Amino acid sequence: MYLSRIRACNYRSFGDGVNAPALDWALNPGLNILVGENDAGKTGIIDAIRQVLLTTSYESVRLFEHDFHVHGSTRAKSLFIEATLCDLSKEQESSVLEWLTFEDDHTCSLVVHLQAKFIPAKATKRARVDIVVRAGRDGAGPEVGHAVRELIRATYLRPLRDAEAELRPGRQSRLSQILAAHNDIAGQEVNDFSPDVPEAVPDNLVGLMAFAQHHLGEHEVIKGVEDDINTNYLGEFSFAGDQLESKIRIAPDLSLTRILERFELSLLPRESVHPDERCIRGLGFNNALFMATELVLLRDGDDLALLLIEEPEAHLHPQLQDRVMGLLNQHSKEVSNGERRVQVVMTTHSPSLVSSADIEAMTLVHKAQTYPLSSGSTKLRKADYSFLQRFIDATKANLFFARGVMMVEGPAEAILLPTIAEVCGRSFSKYGVSIVNVGHTGLFHYARIMQRQNPDPEYPVPVVCLTDRDVVPDSAKNYVNQPKKGNRFESDFTPEKIDELILRKKNKAQGGNTIVCVSDRWTLEYDLALSGCAELMHKAISLAETAKSKDERLCDADEEAAMAAAEESWSRLKAAGHAADELASIIYQPLYENKASKAITAQYAAQLLESGDYGQGDLLFEMLPNYLQEALTHLTTLPTKKPIDKFAVEREGKPV
Repeated sequence: MYLSRIRACNYRSFGDGVNAPALDWALNPGLNILVGENDAGKTGIIDAIRQVLLTTSYESVRLFEHDFHVHGSTRAKSLFIEATLCDLSKEQESSVLEWLTFEDDHTCSLVVHLQAKFIPAKATKRARVDIVVRAGRDGAGPEVGHAVRELIRATYLRPLRDAEAELRPGRQSRLSQILAAHNDIAGQEVNDFSPDVPEAVPDNLVGLMAFAQHHLGEHEVIKGVEDDINTNYLGEFSFAGDQLESKIRIAPDLSLTRILERFELSLLPRESVHPDERCIRGLGFNNALFMATELVLLRDGDDLALLLIEEPEAHLHPQLQDRVMGLLNQHSKEVSNGERRVQVVMTTHSPSLVSSADIEAMTLVHKAQTYPLSSGSTKLRKADYSFLQRFIDATKANLFFARGVMMVEGPAEAILLPTIAEVCGRSFSKYGVSIVNVGHTGLFHYARIMQRQNPDPEYPVPVVCLTDRDVVPDSAKNYVNQPKKGNRFESDFTPEKIDELILRKKNKAQGGNTIVCVSDRWTLEYDLALSGCAELMHKAISLAETAKSKDERLCDADEEAAMAAAEESWSRLKAAGHAADELASIIYQPLYENKASKAITAQYAAQLLESGDYGQGDLLFEMLPNYLQEALTHLTTLPTKKPIDKFAVEREGKPV
């Protein structure tokens, strides 16, 4: 049995489906990863599941006024949350037969529908929330009974959890619940200790506790304290014929539950410390221990194997995050050795954790809408999924959390463009834009991640794919060789052919809110030099060329000398009166001939730009090539917001 679908209407950030999107999310039977920025709605989804299914820890899960969705100035008066559970075993179906829903494909599912109404405060009564939980679509079936409740509870691990506290002994401790549900615990509630044969060691836990209690009670210290209390104190309180007596015991109630509540689970100390010495271990390893313990319960139980985890990366360093992700992956896959498959629903903010996960298991959450990345939901092809699974790392996985994404084909763009945006007054940091270097072969694999197969709704995050046109200007013929086959220079193409080439590049990846920006002429550096940043690029390339000649290391004196030489050579270039495209080709030549590093050039160009001597704000923006202006405009233009009508009222249950 697994949770196949969760729906919610008017619950927190999820609306009624008309004025604001409602929740309707289809889940995988294995791993499900909710990814997105803060306040996107991830926790709302987890809490919706908790509200309708409840949890194995029997914590109090209640609805309050603030759980009802607000649109404008109007708060909804009712909400519903509906969970659909599929693939029940025959035993599970038989235990909840009267609550089952028969589907069109002749299978049975268990649909649990929570309906809640908010009753405002009146003169003599406080505000309250009335809740009814029924079976069937839209709550058309009977009220859900105890048998259903005990079958469908989810296991929930809260964010920033205190794992050590969860595994301590105590009444209704989490560890006692896990131990009680373990398969090997069957029969341990039988007391097989015999006072007639006190030396015989029992096999069962309850018998062992009775054995320990008997022998501790016979110890001379315990008996001495017991006699002292009874004779010298209780005896003084007793009335004739009504003698008060006491007995010191470990556990007055020799039940299995009370025994299990005395157990504690903790990590052993490091090798340098004796195993019997108590030693506090770090939060991260205690969290890993807690997750492993919960997986034991889910593996061995006979009810719903659903694990809800918020931020499993809490307190874990990146390498341990990878190990935890591997464990969750392992338990969420289909198994053939008799163990149950565990369904995992998790939220995360960790690029490291996401980079090691299966992309098809991810669902992007943005402004209370879900966008699954499973096959058939995006425009990614089968080859794209396998490519991305191999090459997405933590530096690229931050695209899943961004408010805007710029994909580039090399380190030079990744280094220089954030500085250009910052100096133009369009800070990537301010607009939540991530820049992702995908390399020369990966651009069109990555580009389709954010594009929906069904564009209703379209993923609203703007994405720019930046690529070079790779048609060499005729002004560079003096150092770029003509290939034996194919066309390379602008004069080899008609204007129509060049337009066709650009359109072909765009059509490879463009769609939805993803655009492809092709360089105006050749490469980033050439186009910057051509469009109005010639002095900047000449000096940056000159500094990079000097650095390369000195094994990429320049001391302050070398850098000052190189800068002086660059300024002198720039004066000569300006005086020579070259045409713009010829000047740009001369400036770019050391990069083409590998006399200077593109990445080092980008570092120096960024450093020079930050000085403010090469343009700022709109002045610099207007000096940029057209394709960069288009890219920055797409990424840093905020969508227009509809004004909120503060005087909206409800008529017939619908906001006007």
